[in-house]
Amino acid sequence: MISFILVTLLLLFILFAGLPVAFSLGTTSVVLIFLFDLPMKIVATTVFGSLDSFIILSVPLFVLMSQVLLDGRIGDDLFEVMNAWVRHLPGGLAIATILACAFFAAISGSSAATAATIGIVAYPAMIERGYDKKFILGLLACGGTLGILIPPSIPLIIYGSVTEESVGKLFIAGVIPGLVLTATLIIYAVYRSKKGSFSPISPASWQERFRVTVKNIWGILLPFLILGGIYTGAFTPTEAAAVGLLYSLIITLVIYRTLKLRDIPGICLKAVGTSCMIAMIITGALLFGRVMTMLEIPQKLTELIIEWQLTPFMFVVAMNILMLLLGCILETVSIIMLTMPLVAPIMAALSIDPIWYAIVLTVNLELALVTPPVGMNLYVLKGIQPDITMSDILKGVVPFLILLAAFLILTMLFPSMSTWLPSMMKW
Repeated sequence: MISFILVTLLLLFILFAGLPVAFSLGTTSVVLIFLFDLPMKIVATTVFGSLDSFIILSVPLFVLMSQVLLDGRIGDDLFEVMNAWVRHLPGGLAIATILACAFFAAISGSSAATAATIGIVAYPAMIERGYDKKFILGLLACGGTLGILIPPSIPLIIYGSVTEESVGKLFIAGVIPGLVLTATLIIYAVYRSKKGSFSPISPASWQERFRVTVKNIWGILLPFLILGGIYTGAFTPTEAAAVGLLYSLIITLVIYRTLKLRDIPGICLKAVGTSCMIAMIITGALLFGRVMTMLEIPQKLTELIIEWQLTPFMFVVAMNILMLLLGCILETVSIIMLTMPLVAPIMAALSIDPIWYAIVLTVNLELALVTPPVGMNLYVLKGIQPDITMSDILKGVVPFLILLAAFLILTMLFPSMSTWLPSMMKW
């Protein structure tokens, strides 16, 4: 275990020195190769092979699709539809916000994109109606986290590539937990809204509801196209990303005309930046994992866990505590890539269902997205309006952190919530 302690200290030193995560992992790997006299050629073979994957190909496709939908203002349309159907209910705007987040999550795969897209349109509407500012920000921050739980989900794609689990099954596993969390947020939103002094809104007529729904039907159909195609086996997750991207371009360029051809190069540049960041993290982490394997650290950790006689549930609890700590200093992709090469062999030894663990991990990562100092959604919301302060966001997100923690416990206690639907798949 001396080698494991050395590796941990070295990695922490480089991370806290301020080097980006991808380069920290790569630098640590190269140093270890020199220290333990490992073959240097593994750097070239791993860097080349890490991205030579059909599954990983879906990541830039989903990122680009998310950027097209974001710049094409599809989130505005989704909020308009949800608002027309539920605005007259207690906390109607809050309910519409959560439902819009859930729908956009089902077409983007990105938490930050979900929070930004829905936040831009929902925040001013809710402020105008007298909703508490801190409550709005907490609702948007937590609603945005649905982007990585409801499929398609970029973190689940990364998890599948590391563990070699079916990404299709991982996507389907996130459906029921995603719906349960959506319902939980709606119930809490109604409860909080009843205590507020917001202005009620008159119900939309049936004619208006159907008009708005028909007008925006193309955006509403996108999640059903992606998930329906994956569930029926019509196409793989990577093919689903390509189909979704093409569909998104058609509805934004041709049907809604919210984008023009001259906008596409700028959209591609934004997507390339995000995709390259993810690709660098994947490359650095897989090299780090390869070095760990050659040093036999995963095997030694597995033997240690077995000697301690930890039950599968005890191990998952311990990992959740570790993930909560890592979530304060790292973002989601880094956490998955850093931990899973070490955790996967232990899961196999303890017979832990990898599909169930993927959803537990994802819910934990949702907490990371709204936990300072690195919570991505907090910074996204800070930028949507000039009057928003980080203090308001942090105060507003506290009750929702408690909700997410309770939902994490629920996900751990009821594995069937995550595993039942994938078990019904025929492939």
